[in-house]
Amino acid sequence: MTEQTNSLPAAILSGLTGRCPRCHQGKMFSGLLTLREKCEGCGLDYSFADAGDGPAIFVILLSGFIVVAAALIVEVKYQPPSGCTRCCGCR
Repeated sequence: MTEQTNSLPAAILSGLTGRCPRCHQGKMFSGLLTLREKCEGCGLDYSFADAGDGPAIFVILLSGFIVVAAALIVEVKYQPPSGCTRCCGCR
């Protein structure tokens, strides 16, 4: 097992890289949002970190922000025509 570092920057770095919060070596995730049962390096049980639907909501909100931002950029830059072209005289 590696030397433990309990500083805040080390904890943040291990969280951003998806590493174990105790040893900073083993992986925390087995998939995109699937948490492993335990650390492969130090054996830390990850059952204390049940996030429920939090990661899925975070990914949905982040992807929604990207899609809406892209739609707004297209709207402002290219100004596509609206649905009505006034071909029938409606107002």
